[in-house]
Amino acid sequence: MEVIEKLYEITKQLQSTASNGNQGDREKQIEELEAYVETRGKLLDSVDQSLLTNGDKQKLKEILSISEDVIKQMGKIKTSIQQNIINAKKGKSAFKGYNDPYASASFDGHYFDRKK
Repeated sequence: MEVIEKLYEITKQLQSTASNGNQGDREKQIEELEAYVETRGKLLDSVDQSLLTNGDKQKLKEILSISEDVIKQMGKIKTSIQQNIINAKKGKSAFKGYNDPYASASFDGHYFDRKK
């Protein structure tokens, strides 16, 4: 079935794009991943399970194992993005501290005198 072959090719392209996570522009990589996932979803919807041969079923098992690998790689990309966001927030708060060191006044040594 040619749909299964297209699905296999798209899945392999998705795997290669996801595995090249450290190279190039991240936004471009994410756009490519989204396009492959969308195309792959449409192909999966068009597969008629009643017409599958044993060879097609074997190919789908291969696609499934590749997909599991892709999911792991996409998880690593997500973790990397989250780490970059955390680092950016830390840098931003540190920068604010250097710009205005007296903005957050410390209350150490203050006390309130109460009269009875």
